[in-house]
Amino acid sequence: MKKHMNYFKHIFALLVLPFFFTACILEDQEPEYDVVGAVGTIATLTASSTTPEVGGTVTFTMTVYSEHEPATELRMNRVQGGTTTTLETRNFANWNTQDSYVETFQWTVPENARGTAVTMQFVLVTQSNFTRSRNITINVRP
Repeated sequence: MKKHMNYFKHIFALLVLPFFFTACILEDQEPEYDVVGAVGTIATLTASSTTPEVGGTVTFTMTVYSEHEPATELRMNRVQGGTTTTLETRNFANWNTQDSYVETFQWTVPENARGTAVTMQFVLVTQSNFTRSRNITINVRP
């Protein structure tokens, strides 16, 4: 019986040993890939009011980051009936890929938005011209 136990221990050791060696070898290797273009992220997006009145000001606050390459701009668009209109653009000259940024935009509710649902779109653009957008709907009071 003791002879069989030693036999099983040796077999087990022979089966497990290669896994230890391959694990050590794989730890030293880095994956080989090039980042061709990177997409930034709009992690959070909030509005100071989602039911404002005409003439009121809505402040949009967002956390943005781009970790593989610098972001170059952030746009605030109004989307209405399939048409996108850029209301404001922020350009970035110095972008640290290690940090996230909090950006704010303000929008004064125009008369023509009375009683409508307005979609505001925020677009983050990276150096490779890749974009990430995030929308929020504002219901303007009648």
